Amino acid sequence: MWGNLVSPFLFRIFTGKIKVMALWEFKNLNKHGNYRTRIVHTNGALSIPGSGFGHSVFARRFKYKYEHPVMPPTIFKNNGKTYLMPLWKEVIEGTTVEDIEWIKPKPKRLDPIIEMNASGSNPDIKYKTSYYPSSNNYYCNCPGKWMAKDGKCKHIKALEAKINK
Repeated sequence: MWGNLVSPFLFRIFTGKIKVMALWEFKNLNKHGNYRTRIVHTNGALSIPGSGFGHSVFARRFKYKYEHPVMPPTIFKNNGKTYLMPLWKEVIEGTTVEDIEWIKPKPKRLDPIIEMNASGSNPDIKYKTSYYPSSNNYYCNCPGKWMAKDGKCKHIKALEAKINK
């Protein structure tokens, strides 16, 4: 359907910022009706001629994902190949550091979170509610934990809401 509309024209997709070079992910249907994905390096906006690409389906700005808490990503060129360092992942020629999305994982808390709650009927009775991040488990010593269908008393639900803010 779209192949006939696009074929006589050259269409362009612009980003909000002006970039000198960009990586684009381009998905389209091949002649057998299967999706294929290509990563294309262009100068500026994406320009795709109407013929030879099949039915156009999807185009978006592409960024390589890199996850490390401290070490920033770098580009290394060796023997005509370009690598994302320190992963030694081969990337498309012309890739720059702006084409990499640095994902810094949040530090994981290992020590348990413990709260003490007073009983509603008797203020002398205290209940201990604990969360252990290493195993992602919640514990409470109140009788409501054993009566709840899902095993989560009001103390555990309140602690969950507090942690997941």
